[in-house]
Amino acid sequence: MIVCGCCTGLADSGTMQPMKYWEIVADKLSVAGFSWGYCSAVTPEGWRWIVDAYSGDGRRYVVHSDELLTAFLHLEATLL
Repeated sequence: MIVCGCCTGLADSGTMQPMKYWEIVADKLSVAGFSWGYCSAVTPEGWRWIVDAYSGDGRRYVVHSDELLTAFLHLEATLL
């Protein structure tokens, strides 16, 4: 949350874009010791987002979703 408090003033001043909620979840994953990444792919059904979180002890979680935020929210609910 410190990151959000720090960025809020800059976002309000027009210097920096406000953080998206998936970025806040990504920061929480990092603080909890997870490395993470994401990518998008085109499938016959449309765009898919793939979000991957893993920790140093070998735990790995991969989520597929139609929306990036939904994938990060699923990881947040599962891991944090």
